[in-house]
Amino acid sequence: MKLHAGAATSNITPWLGVTMPGSFHPRYGEDVHDELLAKALVIDNGDVKVAMVTCDLIAIPEAIANAVKARIEERCGISPECVMVNATHTHSGAGVSNLLGMGEDEGYTTWLPLKVADAVELAVKRMQPARAGFASVMEDRISFYRRWLMKDGTVRMNPGLNNPDLVRPMGEIDPELAMMYVEGVDGTPISVVASFSLHYVGTGSVGQVSADYFGQFFNLMRHYLGGNCVPILWNAASGQINNNDYSGERIWRDRGHPRARRMANVLAGHVLTEIQLMDLDEELALEAVTGTLEFSRKVITETDLDIAEQILAGEYEYEEGPFSWVVGQPVRKDRVDVYARQCQRLAALPEQMTAPVQAIRLGDAAILALPGEIFVETGLRIKAQTSASPLMLVSLANGYIGYVCTDEALTQEGGYETWAALSSLGGAGTVPAMESLGLSLLETLGFVG
Repeated sequence: MKLHAGAATSNITPWLGVTMPGSFHPRYGEDVHDELLAKALVIDNGDVKVAMVTCDLIAIPEAIANAVKARIEERCGISPECVMVNATHTHSGAGVSNLLGMGEDEGYTTWLPLKVADAVELAVKRMQPARAGFASVMEDRISFYRRWLMKDGTVRMNPGLNNPDLVRPMGEIDPELAMMYVEGVDGTPISVVASFSLHYVGTGSVGQVSADYFGQFFNLMRHYLGGNCVPILWNAASGQINNNDYSGERIWRDRGHPRARRMANVLAGHVLTEIQLMDLDEELALEAVTGTLEFSRKVITETDLDIAEQILAGEYEYEEGPFSWVVGQPVRKDRVDVYARQCQRLAALPEQMTAPVQAIRLGDAAILALPGEIFVETGLRIKAQTSASPLMLVSLANGYIGYVCTDEALTQEGGYETWAALSSLGGAGTVPAMESLGLSLLETLGFVG
């Protein structure tokens, strides 16, 4: 059978008063700027059916992803191994986990899997003969490395524009914009999917629900391709990549929603151009494989727990650090209570943990889905060793282990992303294990060696 595909959305906008993640202090939804969606694309070549569903959320905990997959298998007959569930990483969604200063909204997370699975079921109902094409271009003007070396030798996230103590960024960006376009054989757009390394842009509104620039991309592409097309923007390896150039060479005139729209415009322009030039095929090899990442969580010592207890009791006199896992830049005094609670939460977890990694073959292209906020270096190293054309990286997929930092960042550089929390679980050795497993899965699909 030649290729068939279908796409659909489901509204996952929370109710007002919902907890909102992405901050050190409690936030609650007070307004809705734009709707949050689960966006699904299902592709079937007659032998294998693959479903991909992307949610306007900060993360997808593994328990939620598994609940979504179980319902999809029950309702649609698609094997969980052939289903990818990921989050965009908007910081203006609902609380899906206990992250830093905000907790899980259990009412929302109970309801959420049903609505996410609905997007896939609707996409299955809309399957039609289709053709698909792939492309990639480079865009190096809108994303920047946010971790900087300072004159005092520390490494800091978001150190401020034109800070006189700046030395240099600690690494390079990944400028690749990889994409897939799917249309009906009659030329009707079904879906367009893009993967780009940009953490998020930010809305500038504390209590306003929004899909951020991922939602702006969706709306822009629908404007050009029609209201039945389902545009999807994946967050590639971008754990320390954002939209602020602290060197001062490129200063944006706007912030919040206007800037998010500007960034979405840039990517949409590239994608629309490439669609016009793509070779589209009505046949596509499909295969999906999964593996289990085994890693050690960060070590929380008894001294860490003693300090945490004193901090939370108001009995600790702040000293720089103050925890054993702090390297370089100390935790700010006004945030030590947050990390004291995180110490307690991590200590309650098993020392050895697991998370899913998934690879999907789409003809000569491939998807590698990774379960956290992946540092850009991991994405670049994996891309350099694979023949997939293109390799579309997807962060925050099928589970969430927080920032996945390089060993150098954990042991030598330090900084916010490395601090022990439910948003940064993995200890040294996590990245090498993830890269090895990811390449092994891609090798199984024929894209390595």
